[in-house]
Amino acid sequence: MDALKQKRSILRSAFTRSGNNLEALLAATQLKASDIEINFEQISERFKQLKECDTKLLELLQKENCTSDEYEKEYTTCESYEDKFIALKIKVKNVLAGDAKNGTDLPHYTDTASKCKLPEIQLATFDGNPRKWLNFWTRFQKIHEEASIDGRDKYQYLIQSTVPGSPPREIVESFPATAENYKKAVEYLKERFGKESVWVQVYFRDLLQLVISKNKCELSTLYDKLQTRIRSLDSLGLTKDKYANILFPLVESTLPVDIVKMWDRQRHLVQDTQGKSDLDLLMDFVKNEVDSEFRVKISREIFNTGKITNKKSVSQYSESKPVVSTACELLTANDNNKSTENIRKFKKFDSCIFCDKSHASESCNEVSNMNLDCKKDILKKKKACFVCLKRFHRANQCKSGHKCHICKKRHFVILCPDLPSNKIDKLSNGENDETKTSTLNSHVQLSDVYLQTLIVRLCNGKKEMFIRAIYDTGSMKSYISSDIAQSMNYEPISEVNLKQSLFGAIETDEVSYKNYVIELSNVDNSYKCKFEVLGQNRICSEIKQIPSGPWLKEFKMHGIKLTDLENSTLKVDKEIKLLIGADVAGKLFTGKIIPLKSNLTAVHTRLGWTVLGKLFGSEPSVESKHSLIISSLLTQTRCISDLWSLDVLGITGSAHRQNAKELEEETTKYFNETLCINAEGRYEVALPWVVDNSSLPENKKLADKSLLSTKRKLMTSGKLEAYGEVFDNWLSLGIIEKIPQGETGRVHYLPHRPVIKEGSTTNIRPVFNASSHALGFPSLNECLSTGPNLIEIIPTILNRFRRNYVGVTSDIEKAFLQISIREKDRDYLRFLWLRKDDLEQVEEYRHRRVVFGLTCSPYLLAATLQCHLNKVQENLSCTSEILKTAFYVDNCVTSLDSELEMRKFILESQIIMSSGNFNLRGWKSNLHSVVPNGDTSTDENVSVLGLVWHTDTDTLSCKVEQTVTLEKPITKRLVLAIAHQIFDPIGFTTPVMLIPKLILQETWNLKLKWDDTLPDDLVRKFKS
Repeated sequence: MDALKQKRSILRSAFTRSGNNLEALLAATQLKASDIEINFEQISERFKQLKECDTKLLELLQKENCTSDEYEKEYTTCESYEDKFIALKIKVKNVLAGDAKNGTDLPHYTDTASKCKLPEIQLATFDGNPRKWLNFWTRFQKIHEEASIDGRDKYQYLIQSTVPGSPPREIVESFPATAENYKKAVEYLKERFGKESVWVQVYFRDLLQLVISKNKCELSTLYDKLQTRIRSLDSLGLTKDKYANILFPLVESTLPVDIVKMWDRQRHLVQDTQGKSDLDLLMDFVKNEVDSEFRVKISREIFNTGKITNKKSVSQYSESKPVVSTACELLTANDNNKSTENIRKFKKFDSCIFCDKSHASESCNEVSNMNLDCKKDILKKKKACFVCLKRFHRANQCKSGHKCHICKKRHFVILCPDLPSNKIDKLSNGENDETKTSTLNSHVQLSDVYLQTLIVRLCNGKKEMFIRAIYDTGSMKSYISSDIAQSMNYEPISEVNLKQSLFGAIETDEVSYKNYVIELSNVDNSYKCKFEVLGQNRICSEIKQIPSGPWLKEFKMHGIKLTDLENSTLKVDKEIKLLIGADVAGKLFTGKIIPLKSNLTAVHTRLGWTVLGKLFGSEPSVESKHSLIISSLLTQTRCISDLWSLDVLGITGSAHRQNAKELEEETTKYFNETLCINAEGRYEVALPWVVDNSSLPENKKLADKSLLSTKRKLMTSGKLEAYGEVFDNWLSLGIIEKIPQGETGRVHYLPHRPVIKEGSTTNIRPVFNASSHALGFPSLNECLSTGPNLIEIIPTILNRFRRNYVGVTSDIEKAFLQISIREKDRDYLRFLWLRKDDLEQVEEYRHRRVVFGLTCSPYLLAATLQCHLNKVQENLSCTSEILKTAFYVDNCVTSLDSELEMRKFILESQIIMSSGNFNLRGWKSNLHSVVPNGDTSTDENVSVLGLVWHTDTDTLSCKVEQTVTLEKPITKRLVLAIAHQIFDPIGFTTPVMLIPKLILQETWNLKLKWDDTLPDDLVRKFKS
């Protein structure tokens, strides 16, 4: 950095000297253009070098985490030099431009700072074709009218501008090459090729040729040809006077019959338009149809799963074309039906194999409700290939290299066995067919269309809010939800009366809207903008967010960071609160578009990435309901719907498993890359960020509020001093550290509260709440990956524990506190506590070890233990292998065949774990004599992963607390409490616990309130 600063100092001195010299030249009474241009070229080059040096220095300052004041000071200084350069640039431009107007020899000033090298402009050549005269003369006229060019030079330019051997060249060369003859040659050329009568004949004949032509072309091509002729005539002033009445019917005659019919139907709607002739109105109508055709074509090409063909087809407006592409064509669809069958005969092999319509077979919507067998039956009947969907060859002969993006096998997505529609049972023929199909359609979404939604930050002074927004280029205005405008304290600047023109040509009554100016930024606040919006009570109905799936991996591969995801960490209302219309959207689009294999298209905007399109391969959007059972550890933290989730731990839907597996792989990879052993000899890990932490709030106000509440409760209970001693102990052990004064950067504060457990070795301990967050912002836990679901391994560990003769359990002493957190992540683990000598003052601390309360802490511990056990010496490998499958978080649960094996296991496991700073303690066994000294316990009932182990009889049972008496009224709340009371990871009690859950379902059907007494029949069923 010092070397860069020294280089910059030299560049700044050189820039200042050059600037002073240029100022002196500009202030002189006699200006010399060449000197000014030379000096400006020098200062431009020096400014370019200075700008590059400043950019590198600013980047280094950001990496070294300098303070915001230092960075702002440095940035302001850099800007001052840029302001000087811009001021000099404007002065030079004004001076040179002014002198050029006064007739001096100064050449016209161009921006010498620009390094863009443009190609030379070639003189247009004329070969005598009357159609090319206007283009030729428009370019040559600049030379002809330039007074500073000598007539003889103009003559040479004229010769060069004619094609050798052509009539114009012969005419020009027939005159002697003098300045006087140049004017005569030009006048002769104008007389011969530039007459108005000649132009009228040429372009009218061209229009007649379009009328009688038998070669049908696309409407867009026809429109371009018409515009070329009309524009040429218009430039001569021939369309506005006597020829206008002739041109209109002529142009009308060139159009396809379908278009003329639609024009005739709509003609009366536009006759009252002021200031436009019939010809202009007709061309506007054709242009709208061309634009509509183009939009349809683009949408089909973007979202087509197959290859886009480059072959040109005949116009969709041809009389015999069966496709209806625009809204206007719906009016003439019936006229086309008669010719549909004829066209199919000729386009049989270019049309869809399933429905014979003119679109790609792999994109056919007609068969979207069919199952795989039905689709294959159609292909078999038409002798089509199962791979490419083309006819007259088999799949084993197909040379197509297309692969399904869902299962990666050789077929299109429409034939993928994993597609939800292909799993629907084949329906029978008859009336029941229609009924069943209707039912399926109401419950299963075979594919989902997603719109351009994103999450943005709404600002008004210090007030901020995250909301969902949508881009809608079909809306001429932008709108904001009225309740959001009020909550953000936006003041209306005016009122606007508008009529809304809706789809289907429906027009609303005139309504008054409040007009606001809003400030908007992207999520990370790197881009801000202001624009006007209208207030609207509700913008639109529910619009889905992008769900989890394999497409998220594709987004990441392309560097696409979406904000509006189903699992987004930003807490926002699901309703769309802002509509960005065409009045603003064009300024926010950057032009970067990425078509994706998942059939979506990613569009980059200044406010962030959006995606749109029809997503194939997504899971059905309707939840599947299962009458299976699961018990909860804590009723207060579980959702009632969990009662009907899958009863066996670890069983989830295929999409959930796939997404979870991908996230687990990424988390594990990141963990392995960042794990290390620090200078203290401890394992050091990084927080596994699952999303960008730029949206994570500071949370200091929430932590401060929580501290006041905690202080008040501790003072009331008399535990304040004991609670503070825990932190003092942690500080002395290096578990936490005080934060030095003035240290800044991105930080996050965790609220904490005491948990009191009488009779424990530590009867009071702090618990940190990493799930707390301010409204509209994510919590720390939501930004972290949880890693693999450890609860899934509980049944496996318990079954392994039951397998052998000798059972043994233990746990790691203060397991989480034995693992360090890397230094750059510690500022996200800050917290507040009181000063020991002054309880009114607050001090800031941060954690140096893994915090109990983070959603990722169990995974970090488990992954660290697995990594440690993989490094064990070979002579201890047998015990290491047992330990790998024995740990659930910090609990070690396993079984062995004999007392001898158990003694060996206890000894070697303590040696293995102590080498990683882990102390295995609290040994329990059904052979009490083998337990190490100091760990002997007289308690015959031991808690093992939620179950009770009776060591005297060596049996397991569920822990059931008799907190409910049957003398109390049986209410829905009581049934729910009992249903959630028992944790049974193996499923011993499933048959018994099914009854209260079924009763609970019946209470919902009866619409009972929580404290209503159940009917007698349900009470009898419950008590029995």
